[in-house]
Amino acid sequence: MTTLERAFARALTEIVIRLDLSEDDAIAEASMQLLEPVIAILHDLLEPDRQAIAELINQCAQEEIDSERHLAAWEAPETLSLLV
Repeated sequence: MTTLERAFARALTEIVIRLDLSEDDAIAEASMQLLEPVIAILHDLLEPDRQAIAELINQCAQEEIDSERHLAAWEAPETLSLLV
């Protein structure tokens, strides 16, 4: 994984984790609205590219030691509709 790929994957994963673990209902409701444009952009990628991003995110998930963050990160590819 290149430095750029790693930074992109970690940033995207962190966004999903923070939105997923938010205890504020207003943020939870707004999170999908925030993610919709990102999901649309990722959905336009070819399947191999979506799979590659999902694999990068899964690598980030494996590095999470907190169980809640790990689960949220592990679910991030599905949240981002990368596993269509």
